[in-house]
Amino acid sequence: MNLSLRHFKAFLALADTHSFTRAAQALHISQPGLSLMMQEMENQLSCKLLERTTRSVDLTPAGRRLLISARRIVDEMDGVTPVLSQLSVEQRRTLHIASTQIFCANVMSHVYVRLRRNHPAIDLRIVDVHRPEVERLVRSGEVDCGLGIFSRRLPDMSRKPLFQFGFRYVEARDAPVLLGMRNPPARLAWSDLPDVPFVELNATSELQQFINQHKSRAGRASAAVGIRFNNLESLVGMVAAGVGPTILPSFAAPEPRRTEFVSVLLTDPSVDLDFHMITKRGRAQPAALQAFTDTLCEVIAERGGH
Repeated sequence: MNLSLRHFKAFLALADTHSFTRAAQALHISQPGLSLMMQEMENQLSCKLLERTTRSVDLTPAGRRLLISARRIVDEMDGVTPVLSQLSVEQRRTLHIASTQIFCANVMSHVYVRLRRNHPAIDLRIVDVHRPEVERLVRSGEVDCGLGIFSRRLPDMSRKPLFQFGFRYVEARDAPVLLGMRNPPARLAWSDLPDVPFVELNATSELQQFINQHKSRAGRASAAVGIRFNNLESLVGMVAAGVGPTILPSFAAPEPRRTEFVSVLLTDPSVDLDFHMITKRGRAQPAALQAFTDTLCEVIAERGGH
């Protein structure tokens, strides 16, 4: 084994007190434990450091030579420890978050601006990746947490629901399918969806499977197969081009100020899914994570959750 700072401090305590009893008391350890540490030092250094008599403990010539280095090592470490501790605190003000591209564009942009304004000491680093990559980055420890829809429990991960979201029907204003009107309704029943091909995620997507289940239950599962993509961002682009309508999670739907889109909340039934934060079990989380979580939930609440 390698010698630690505890070994050198124990050695100095013996050199100063000349007593295993007094040194053990000063170090708040047992005498057998202190003896074992000294044996480890002597074995590691391949020399005898202490001479025990019936009344005291004295240093051997090798021990006296080591004493000079031991004091320097302990003094230097005691001096640098507070500096390193403060550096560690400052480093933990840097928060690494992984999330999907569309959530970063629609929500995290607002969170970033608000967090920078209200908590300027926090350095938020955002990684925008596909959902499977979010999970990988959290598991590898490359980020502090990940954000997304994680419907199943994940090995070695803690999964915390942050908020619930619904779904919105979205179409292009210049290529209306259902909502070609000046003042579209605020809500739309699943049973009132148009019987046309939709721009969709691939059939293997859990999110698309969930959407298809609710379309089918409402009797609106179209026989025609629409164009399919891997990412929600592609759906938004295709809808904007007038390819067809789509159904998006509310957090992924284009914001109202984007006038090229019309979107309405789907109801009857209202469908809510959990949006999660995942963290690696056993990983110490920075204090900045709470400020980030609070800010994220504030932004979502202001957006109406849906």
